Amino acid sequence: MKLLAFAIVTAVLPMAAHADAMKGAQLSASCAHCHGIDGNSSAGQYPVLAGQTQEYLYRQLKDFKEGRRKDPMMSPMVGILSDEDMQNLADFYSSQNANRSSFKTDPALVTQGKTIVEEAKCTACHPPTFKGAKEVPRVSRQKYAYVVKQLRDYRDGVRTNDSGLMVPSVKGLSDEQIDALAHYLASL
Repeated sequence: MKLLAFAIVTAVLPMAAHADAMKGAQLSASCAHCHGIDGNSSAGQYPVLAGQTQEYLYRQLKDFKEGRRKDPMMSPMVGILSDEDMQNLADFYSSQNANRSSFKTDPALVTQGKTIVEEAKCTACHPPTFKGAKEVPRVSRQKYAYVVKQLRDYRDGVRTNDSGLMVPSVKGLSDEQIDALAHYLASL
């Protein structure tokens, strides 16, 4: 098993761009089951970590560790990490490339989602490319099911580790509008 983890880690190391990314790649072996060996998860309920901003990844790991964000699987996994481990993981995943989503979008919902994005002024915080910036997450190339869940969690007050920035934007959205937003973001 250790040999397999080493092979996986060394296979993705050439893409690593940060000094601590190598340590993060080694740590990521325990994350690969859900998030993929390079941060490109194959299951819709797990976020794509590849290409996410370093600052956002680190903050989310820290929030899981300190209880500001809760998940029955993530919270215990992150609980054992040191601050340096979290920085190294964030460096590793941010240096990877996010794969294009294989989710089949509905063109009508993509158009509706784009209209919602424009009306809600999502680009006031998220750059127009939705590729993230510092502590603002990359939401392009993210899993459809994950985006739907996160938007509903913000809207419904389940997820609150955003300093109150997302709630005003999503509190009045219906499930259908969230679906359209997720189709739009999956299309990018």
